[in-house]
Amino acid sequence: MKLDHLAIFLAFLYLQCYVWADSSSEEDSSSDEDQNEALLVEDPEFDLLIFTQRWPITACYEWREKSADHICGLPSAQNIWTIHGIWPTKLNTIGPSFCNKTAVFNVTELDPIEKQLEQFWINVEKNKPYDSLWRHEWLKHGTCAAAVMVQLNTEDKYFGQGLTWLQQHSMADVLGEGGIKPGQNYTVLEIRQVLIDRLQKNMAIECYHDKETKQQFLNEIRVCFNKNLELENCDGILFEDVFIDQPQGKIITNCNVNKPVFYPATVPLSRYEKTHMSPFDLHTKFLEEYKRQKAKENKNMKILVNIYKLIQLLKWSTM
Repeated sequence: MKLDHLAIFLAFLYLQCYVWADSSSEEDSSSDEDQNEALLVEDPEFDLLIFTQRWPITACYEWREKSADHICGLPSAQNIWTIHGIWPTKLNTIGPSFCNKTAVFNVTELDPIEKQLEQFWINVEKNKPYDSLWRHEWLKHGTCAAAVMVQLNTEDKYFGQGLTWLQQHSMADVLGEGGIKPGQNYTVLEIRQVLIDRLQKNMAIECYHDKETKQQFLNEIRVCFNKNLELENCDGILFEDVFIDQPQGKIITNCNVNKPVFYPATVPLSRYEKTHMSPFDLHTKFLEEYKRQKAKENKNMKILVNIYKLIQLLKWSTM
């Protein structure tokens, strides 16, 4: 009888290990990613600071496309670009990042500027804690800036500098003054020319590519600064370069220069909100869901068979 109990106990452990592994693979891994990357100690030296602004409308659309449960937090003011981060960067590579693995993020240090951050450094991904973006940016990028530059060696200085740069070089103002308005399509060259005319530097233009519609949306613009906090060309940052026959040299972008770039004025419907589907699309969706369900059932059946075999083997070995 004791051996029978042992067999059942071992089978139970086997099942628990399977359930734990299966469920953990489905959880959001963003916090684990931070913790794992934080174990990597890097040389904090860098060449440039990349100040990344993003269009919250596109950022929201990208977030909602990932899950039907995702909701967005958007700034109350319309037509403003928000801050993604300030990223110390070595030329022709990525990083450094997580330069102080013992660092902690203390949101109370941001009390004097928190109201401004809630508007201009907002976390569009509202399902997450309101300060999760600030925490991530400080631990991953801010610690590297702090290790090298006195001007950015505290949370208040680091995030405050971002607010200052946004006030000086807001993409809402830069693009608007150049005739680039939300709700229209533009070419990458038109957007780049406006940026060069107003800031006299080469910047990176980042698009979000909708895999279903094949449309590309204006998503982020990355402005570079040197260690004196002065505007600098972004040439040499690790990004996709598209060479064009113009006096300014090359354009730094992941956008397709042969297709229009949409600058949305409102958040488009996500694929989960598009209820009007053709019979063919409905049939395809049904088949895909059926296949996923059958694959899950087959996997569970194999687990049960293996548990049964294990119990029988243990019983046989004790006879």
